Amino acid sequence: MKGLAAALAVVLLAISASACSKQAPEPRPDEATLRAEDKRTLEGIVAVDVRASQAMRDADDATRVGDAGAASLAVTSRAEPAVDEALRAAEGATMKSEWGKAKRDELVAILHDRKAEMPKYDEAVKSNDPEKMLSAIQAQAAIERRALATVSAVQESR
Repeated sequence: MKGLAAALAVVLLAISASACSKQAPEPRPDEATLRAEDKRTLEGIVAVDVRASQAMRDADDATRVGDAGAASLAVTSRAEPAVDEALRAAEGATMKSEWGKAKRDELVAILHDRKAEMPKYDEAVKSNDPEKMLSAIQAQAAIERRALATVSAVQESR
């Protein structure tokens, strides 16, 4: 009997220790917390896109004064690398909220459009063709309007 009682005591002790060592799962953060975390990640992506946008503005300024070389250099050496960097960051970002996923997807689409239009812009600058230049500037302006709306939504968490 003593052996059975000792064995039962060991089993009960093991069950008790096992139950005590199990921790309750951590509660899932609320939506506001998740959005705040996503916002910080998105702001980093936006900061890189802003560099691309500034480079494109510099290209526009160079074009206005007739410096096609400086315009092309701004596109190829500053804007394109910034867009590539922003795309890598955006496509690799893990969003925790549905809002964050939607904003990241908007940024990725904008960045892909920027990337697709840059060679056309560069070609227009080099061609010195006013119609091509107008078309390229209009395309960049449309992308910029979308980017500004998305950036505003990220900054305001809406």
